[in-house]
Amino acid sequence: MGFAWYMKQRRVFSGFLLLFFIFVLTISPNYAEAIEPNEPHQPNALWIEPSTGVIRTVDEKFNLTIWLNIAEECFAWQSKILFNSTYFTVSRVGYTDGDKSDFFSDESTITITPIIENNQGYVVAGETLLENNTRSPGYGSLMWIEFTLETLPTVEQFGFSFSVPYGVDTFVLDPYLDTIAIEHMDGAAGAELHDVRG
Repeated sequence: MGFAWYMKQRRVFSGFLLLFFIFVLTISPNYAEAIEPNEPHQPNALWIEPSTGVIRTVDEKFNLTIWLNIAEECFAWQSKILFNSTYFTVSRVGYTDGDKSDFFSDESTITITPIIENNQGYVVAGETLLENNTRSPGYGSLMWIEFTLETLPTVEQFGFSFSVPYGVDTFVLDPYLDTIAIEHMDGAAGAELHDVRG
């Protein structure tokens, strides 16, 4: 057993190692990690990114990410995102740090299983901290939604928005379970996608 045997064993081990890494990558959770917003907002804000985009073909998929920036301690959040179900369906929804949001990434949380209602056109997701934990003021991404264009729209612009009034299905809570006032909630006017035909 000389040098040739050693090299052969090394190639076999390298091959197994490569297959292992490929396997790990294929079974890893499929989520969109978003660390820094592309369109930052001053606190207190809840917004959708990207705020504009282009859709070219039926069956095209695209993601929207929900962001939060607050100037006080936080304990829980929930977002209900509305969309026009005539044109879109939701294929998948996830939290931006795997099984939790990037916003609460350093904390122990409980998340709700996202609710997708393609007939009525909405998605709901939310998360709360455990016990007496609180999240310091700051920003982070909450969730991502993958949409599919099902039918070309008859209007050139269409939006995605948070449910209103704020405080019912969409809210952010402080450690005393009081609703934190959100000054900027950008979605309907700020998250329009433009259909490009031709």
